[in-house]
Amino acid sequence: MSLRLFIGGMRGSRPVTGAAFAEFGGDTTSLLLVGSHGERLVLDAGTGMHAVAEQLAETDPGEVTVLFSHYHLDHMAGLTMNPLFYRSGWSFRLLGPTFADGSVRDAVTRLLAPPYWPLPVERMSAQIEFAAFPAERKRGHSPFSVGPDRKDEKVECPLFRLRVRGCLVPHPGGCLAYRIDDDQHASVVFATDLEWQKRTAADETAFLALCREPKPADLLIIDAHFARAQAQAFAGWGHSSWEDDLDLARSAGVSRVLLGHHAPEADDKTLRALEQQVKNRSPGSMLARAGQWLTIGR
Repeated sequence: MSLRLFIGGMRGSRPVTGAAFAEFGGDTTSLLLVGSHGERLVLDAGTGMHAVAEQLAETDPGEVTVLFSHYHLDHMAGLTMNPLFYRSGWSFRLLGPTFADGSVRDAVTRLLAPPYWPLPVERMSAQIEFAAFPAERKRGHSPFSVGPDRKDEKVECPLFRLRVRGCLVPHPGGCLAYRIDDDQHASVVFATDLEWQKRTAADETAFLALCREPKPADLLIIDAHFARAQAQAFAGWGHSSWEDDLDLARSAGVSRVLLGHHAPEADDKTLRALEQQVKNRSPGSMLARAGQWLTIGR
């Protein structure tokens, strides 16, 4: 049993273009997770969603869930780049937390409407639904069993057997990290946009539990926008250093780490050099490359 992961983009804050960014990619965060039973889960909807949509278009129309960590524009702009919204036969469940600034429905319907976009959600050909994921800060709250074969009382999602749970992480305005388990055989933690140096004791307990329980995750996908030497200069920006990421992965017992949210100014030469430093400390770790497929678990 295994999960497959496609990287549509993992650039941080804003997209970049040009030959100097071809290897690691210039699109912002959007990933496609395909379960062992064919479940389709999109993680965030940055500009990399256009590449995710191309992968989805090669499969049969049907149900897809888009899971949002938060609603900053670099994690939502790709909603305007998804041609599958304009094709019948597709069904999208948009799932995310509710913060002080609003819910997933609020964020999406504001963006996909005039004056920002000419066609509102209600006029799109695909079926689009919304569901709230609770932004709880407690340790070990029950995961959601999502899928048509078993319905949770709080939220229903068009997935078959993927189990999703989350916890709040420190980021301006709020952000959720998620753990996705496939029949307990393969697991991934998705933690984009968190500032580990700003964590509280409760944050640390909850996030390490997410990574460790019921067993250490097979893959940790995490924000590595800065190096530790830059942390002081960029305190409060809401991002982590790659050194902190490797340290916390070691504490959680996770040996495979995918570092992302690449700084927009970091070109391929810079990121290749960084990846060598990362591998010297953690041979199972690597930097995310747009267009790449990875297998998670057995």
